[in-house]
Amino acid sequence: MKKYFIYLFVYSVLGFILERIINIIAYGYWYDNSILIGPYQPLYGSGIVMAIIIYDYLISKKVSNKYARNILLLIVAILTTAIAEATTGFGYEYLYHVTLWNYGEFFSCKVPYVCVIPTSLFGIGSYFVIIYFHPIVKQLEKALPNYLVFTVVIMFSLDIIITFFL
Repeated sequence: MKKYFIYLFVYSVLGFILERIINIIAYGYWYDNSILIGPYQPLYGSGIVMAIIIYDYLISKKVSNKYARNILLLIVAILTTAIAEATTGFGYEYLYHVTLWNYGEFFSCKVPYVCVIPTSLFGIGSYFVIIYFHPIVKQLEKALPNYLVFTVVIMFSLDIIITFFL
């Protein structure tokens, strides 16, 4: 469980960086549309972590062909990206009556939170992160001392509590 939390945190920080880059490209200026206080976007982290869990427990153990595993991972990465986007977007709108983003602004999409082109691009990006960057993150996770992990869990939890409950 510790490793998946570290993965969530690392990929959420990387998602924050990606989101800032996307916002600069889309809007032409630094636009911070974060919900949490810290520099992380759990939406991105959760999509990748869901894909990693499915890969670890299902695909890598059940599928022996390397190419089939990669194709399945790509499909799973796109689907978990869509699930993370839909859950976050619709959930936040339902709870707080706020639209976080709307793909209809840039693409011809009827659903605001999930759209074939951007969702697939994020899913493909997740696939490449899992294939090429995740082995480094796995090594990092193994090297982290427990007190540092505990500190990150406390920091992340406090941010969520402050943001949503205070």
